[in-house]
Amino acid sequence: MEKEIKIKTGDGKYIYGVLRLPNNGTLLRERPLIIFVHGLTGHKNEHIFFNGSRFFANCDWPSFRFDLYGDEKYSRHLQNCTLDTHAKDLDQVIDYFKNKGVKKIFVAGHSYGGPTILMSQKKRYDAVVLWDSSFDPFKFLKNAKYLGRIQGHKSYIEDWGVAFIIGKYMRDEAIQLTAKKCEELIRSVNVPIKIIVAGKGVLIKGGKRYFKVANKPKAFSIIKNATHCFDEDGAEEKLLQETYDWFLKYK
Repeated sequence: MEKEIKIKTGDGKYIYGVLRLPNNGTLLRERPLIIFVHGLTGHKNEHIFFNGSRFFANCDWPSFRFDLYGDEKYSRHLQNCTLDTHAKDLDQVIDYFKNKGVKKIFVAGHSYGGPTILMSQKKRYDAVVLWDSSFDPFKFLKNAKYLGRIQGHKSYIEDWGVAFIIGKYMRDEAIQLTAKKCEELIRSVNVPIKIIVAGKGVLIKGGKRYFKVANKPKAFSIIKNATHCFDEDGAEEKLLQETYDWFLKYK
């Protein structure tokens, strides 16, 4: 069963997401809740989240997937966001479910969703899995070109095959998010954490650096046939199974 949920933020915006409950009708409070966090230009219904919610439902666990920005009324727009914004919204989502009586929350973040989790101020989650997480992210935004002001904000355009717009604050934030800073962020996490990287991707070295400095308990895994979005045959299934196996240890 799925239910659309709208969560109001402290600055008057709304976070739109989908709660999926287990197929056997298990109540939300009876199991850990999985929260999925998408990456830059991503959304809640990418296949790893859409299918992930069904995978966990079949394991008798609820999940919540949500958009960090979108076109719904009073939702955020990407060009007005930063990772700090995303992290605060993640905290807002976790607070919402904690207030509903959920005792344990596990988070899985893909790409830019990784730093979003690491930058959480409250860190009210109980275990983490990073899916091919961004590391030293400015190298992927360094070619962004200045557009001028859009809706009053200084904006840049980046082209990854599909062009997108980010604000000056997100670009400047990425400059500050150096390899050293990324290592500091993961050291601030004091719950079990697993780093999964795509074997055909470009973030293996970054994932290994995350793992080296992360606090225990920790684990590291490479899904050999996978590219960044785990699109290849069998890659998604391996990703979700490894995520479930890690979280199961700490339920």
